Amino acid sequence: MKKFILVSIISILSVNMFSQKPDEIKSDSRYIWGESTAKTLEDADNFAIKDLVSQISTKVESSFSTTMIETDESLEEFTRSAISTYSNIYLNDAKRLVVEKRKSIYVIRYIDREIVDGIFKNRKQKILDYTNLAVRAEKDLRIADALRYYYWSLALLNSHPERNSIRKTLDDNTDISLITFINSEIDQILQSIDIKIIDTIKLNSAKSFILDVKYKGRDITNLDYTYWTGNSYSGMYSAKNGKAIAEFYNNQSDDFSDLQIKFEYQYLSRSKIDPEVESVMQMTSLPRLKNAEIRIEIKPSKAIASNNTQQELNSIGIRQADEEKVENNRKPKESDYRKSITKVNQAILSKKNDNIIDLFTENGLQCYNKIIKYGNAQMLPQEEPLKIISVNNQTMIRSIPMLFNFPNNNRKFVEDVVYVFDSTGKIDNINFALSDISITDILSKSERFGKEEDKYFLINFLESYQTAYALENLEFIESVFSEDALIIVGTVLKQVEQIEGMYKQLDNQNIRYTRYSKDEYVQHLTKAFNSKEFINISFEQTEVKKAGGDEKIYGIQLAQNYYSSNYSDKGYLFLMIDLNDSINPKIYVRTWQPEKNSDGSVIGLENFSIR
Repeated sequence: MKKFILVSIISILSVNMFSQKPDEIKSDSRYIWGESTAKTLEDADNFAIKDLVSQISTKVESSFSTTMIETDESLEEFTRSAISTYSNIYLNDAKRLVVEKRKSIYVIRYIDREIVDGIFKNRKQKILDYTNLAVRAEKDLRIADALRYYYWSLALLNSHPERNSIRKTLDDNTDISLITFINSEIDQILQSIDIKIIDTIKLNSAKSFILDVKYKGRDITNLDYTYWTGNSYSGMYSAKNGKAIAEFYNNQSDDFSDLQIKFEYQYLSRSKIDPEVESVMQMTSLPRLKNAEIRIEIKPSKAIASNNTQQELNSIGIRQADEEKVENNRKPKESDYRKSITKVNQAILSKKNDNIIDLFTENGLQCYNKIIKYGNAQMLPQEEPLKIISVNNQTMIRSIPMLFNFPNNNRKFVEDVVYVFDSTGKIDNINFALSDISITDILSKSERFGKEEDKYFLINFLESYQTAYALENLEFIESVFSEDALIIVGTVLKQVEQIEGMYKQLDNQNIRYTRYSKDEYVQHLTKAFNSKEFINISFEQTEVKKAGGDEKIYGIQLAQNYYSSNYSDKGYLFLMIDLNDSINPKIYVRTWQPEKNSDGSVIGLENFSIR
């Protein structure tokens, strides 16, 4: 497909080379143009683009006179810097005419004036889209996402000639300047974050403060931050579901009276998922948020420093379990599950796993080993009671907080871990939990959606699915895809033939797509897993629907951010899954699209028929 696109572009450029002459282009008022002569085509082309940027800058400079933010740059420099952020995305596709001379190459780059107006219009729409995403994230308590989207919208807005005239309509139909709205929302978000130290762990020479993180009195879903260690700021930490941590070593914090925390909002590394945002971040002056830093009073610690393993366990809320084992001829009780979890927690803390092997099934032990290796897992205090949910032959033990550390990308984050026991009382699976908001949304659905056990089956499946990608568990991924699954990757769907009469045809104009078979998709994932140091996938929006009738067919729409060591993207994921056999769930359809459809929709159940 890439080769075809490249040939098409070359063909267009070749036509342009012979259809018009430089003087005709320069005298045509429809065009804005830039030109250059150099010894190589690459140099001539680059200089011509820069000259084109300069011409566009001159055209819109007066518009930026009311857009200037506090900066040491002149209006001309600021305008050229802002317009350069468009050139990396759009202007490199400007028409090109090449004339080879005796000892040099002449290049003229030109673009329709109307297209320039369209470029500004497209960026305006992206600004509004990011703002709307931020509003949604704030409602879902995804504060990390809300700050990121508001800030990216603000950065793009500062590069737009209509910065001060773009408006937003609020829920009460009040019309307000977008720049005012974004700044106001960012300020109120930062002022509404409340962090408290609720516990202190002392293990040898290390001290960790356990943090309770709330937004307007509710546990936040996510928040990224760094903190002052005494001589520098820490690496990036991520809070989740109201839990966070600050770690200190070698008595770093002994002389501190307060904990100094900075909230992340720029996300420079994550901006790679959007070339426009990345370009703005690199090329223009960006505002700094002074309110993104807070100080928390450190009260005298009540924790006891010790080298004794049992006292360390007690200090983080873990108690020694009795040695009583589950009898083979009786059904496990809640106390049995708690004892197993306690032993596992002790093994994680002591890094001695030999005496817990018999607590797992073969699959469960594989999951445990992957979890422990993934990010150097560490235990955190259990501030809330364990949640024990039994559904048919499975029992889920929920809300066990753990800290994961990725030194190669300087990042740490907190995750709630879920242990899944089988009917014999052995641990058969371990997953990263969905957010509290996603779980609440599924459980609050009506009986038509499904019985309580159906809802927990769905929760368990989604948690297993997201964990499989994080832990690169190809065996699980391969097992859940139907042999004739419809898998679309890369761009929006255009048209798909029916498979065994199950799928409707999808039709979006002028859209390319790539379809994979199950085997091809697994091979694709294998290469991706092998080539990356780490993979991080986050789901920002979750919309779950049930197909009509008695069949347990569900459609799941997810806004997905994919970030790895050498690649990143963002888009919308759709899964159609069959939970009629809860032991062997199947994915019939997986689609991924980099943007919403032209009408603002995302591929979902309504695009398919089930027979």
